[in-house]
Amino acid sequence: MRIIWYECKMDVLRTFRYKMGLVSDLVIYTLLLCFFFWSNTGQSFQELYGVENYQALLLLGYVAWTFSVTAISTIASQLLAELQRGTLFFKLHSRLPLQILYLGDLLSSVLVQTIVVIIYSVVTYFFFGVRYTVTLPIVAAFLISILGMYGIGLMIAGLSLYYKRIGAIVLLVQLFLLFVTDTIPTSPVITEVSSVLPLTMCNTVIRNSFVHKDLGMTFLLLCVVSLLWFAAGYIVFDCFMKQAKKKGNLLLY
Repeated sequence: MRIIWYECKMDVLRTFRYKMGLVSDLVIYTLLLCFFFWSNTGQSFQELYGVENYQALLLLGYVAWTFSVTAISTIASQLLAELQRGTLFFKLHSRLPLQILYLGDLLSSVLVQTIVVIIYSVVTYFFFGVRYTVTLPIVAAFLISILGMYGIGLMIAGLSLYYKRIGAIVLLVQLFLLFVTDTIPTSPVITEVSSVLPLTMCNTVIRNSFVHKDLGMTFLLLCVVSLLWFAAGYIVFDCFMKQAKKKGNLLLY
């Protein structure tokens, strides 16, 4: 736990020392969300969930997507940075496997993105009058979904070890998640397929919680799906790590 804590602390200090990444995230996420509100994206949520406040439902899904793309991109970006700096070899000799060690970086990224979420929520409150309440089930759904999406991030990080530059893949995955996971209104046919993703299940849980629907089965499915993705990501990352060592990729950065 101390190792994970120090990983988190170092990454937080690094983020606030080099602020451009934080500022760019804040600007991009805020402008994109404002565009959705200006274009009345999400009106179909009114009929689907039986509420007039469709903007709050859109905002909750957008928050879930923000945390999810952070969980996916964190380990791949940190891993490549460690390889380029030549510090990954120290972590390879840690008592903890990298998949667990990078949970500290995940925690740091989630804390930083929470600041971004608070700021763009305040902006949309003043400009669009969007109000929503964060309850305990919603927070729990966010955290469980983040863990599952971190598993997907482990898979992408494994690819980055073996194939190196895969920045375009990360961007494509982030955009793909925005349009197929019901973050913005998505066809029921597509969401039935994408329900195997933690983010899609998370969106269902948080919106059902917002309109006070029963969460029993959907929350259980979210837990199962997230656990399976984390386990799959853990195994896939380990396989790619072994193959990268055999190929000598870790020596060529």
